[in-house]
Amino acid sequence: MKIELVNRAVLGFLREVLKKEGTIIKTSKTSEGWEVQVEVIEESAYMKALGIPARVMDRNVYEAKLSEDLEVVSFERVGQPMVTRRAS
Repeated sequence: MKIELVNRAVLGFLREVLKKEGTIIKTSKTSEGWEVQVEVIEESAYMKALGIPARVMDRNVYEAKLSEDLEVVSFERVGQPMVTRRAS
C-alpha cells in the first residue's frame, strides 16, 4: 500500500507545480526514501519559443525524490523530449 501513497503524493505535487497530469513510469525505494519517474506530455517549449503556433508535443520525464514521510525533497526534468523523424 505504501507505494500507492508515494505515487499519489508525486502526482498531487505534479498537479500543483506544473498544473499537468502525468503517468508514473518508475517507483523505487532508496536508502533515503523514494525515487519516482513521471512521464508528462507537454507543449513543445522549443516551438513555443520560436513563436510557431504548431501543436507539437514533447514527452518529458521528471524525477521526484521523496523522504520517508513522503515529502518531495527534489524534483527535476531528467528526460529529453523524444524526437521522431520520417524517412525521406
